[in-house]
Amino acid sequence: MSEEATPLPPRNPVIHNAAIVGAIITPIAMLLPPRKIDIRFFVLAGAFSLSTNQLAYAYTGQSLYSRFGTRAGSVFDLGLPEGARRTQQLIKERKEREAALKAASSADIKDHSLVKDIWMGGESEDWKQKRAQEHQKSFEEGKGMSGIIMDQIAEVWSGNWRGDKKPKTEDEAPKRTPEDK
Repeated sequence: MSEEATPLPPRNPVIHNAAIVGAIITPIAMLLPPRKIDIRFFVLAGAFSLSTNQLAYAYTGQSLYSRFGTRAGSVFDLGLPEGARRTQQLIKERKEREAALKAASSADIKDHSLVKDIWMGGESEDWKQKRAQEHQKSFEEGKGMSGIIMDQIAEVWSGNWRGDKKPKTEDEAPKRTPEDK
């Protein structure tokens, strides 16, 4: 049985000719004096590597770098089938999740409640229902969405966004007596 030839990638003549010139000129330039390993040597070696890689890709359809990667991968590969590798990955992810849950559950509850309080901004769990009721009440009063948004911005700006913790008007504020001063 004969193998079908894989189609080669299309060649760009400028790149192909530059690769040929680079593969010939760079080793000659590396042999010219001064023969020492410096930045000039590494630039020429890199150019030679890229040139030969491009020529190998143009002639075979597979670059030298991809060949090296394939061979190195087969050397270091565990030889497991795809299903076994996937199962290993799933087990590893499950162990990481369990470790994270264990670390989170062993953390101090105070820290958790403080973080939750900061995250929620001092609001209770049913804040969405309360907010929906406030919006409905505002709509019934004739306010539009822009009015609701401006009210919320004004609350935050004035510092009254903490809810029941701070009084909203002077009438609701506790009266100060001369003894308090």
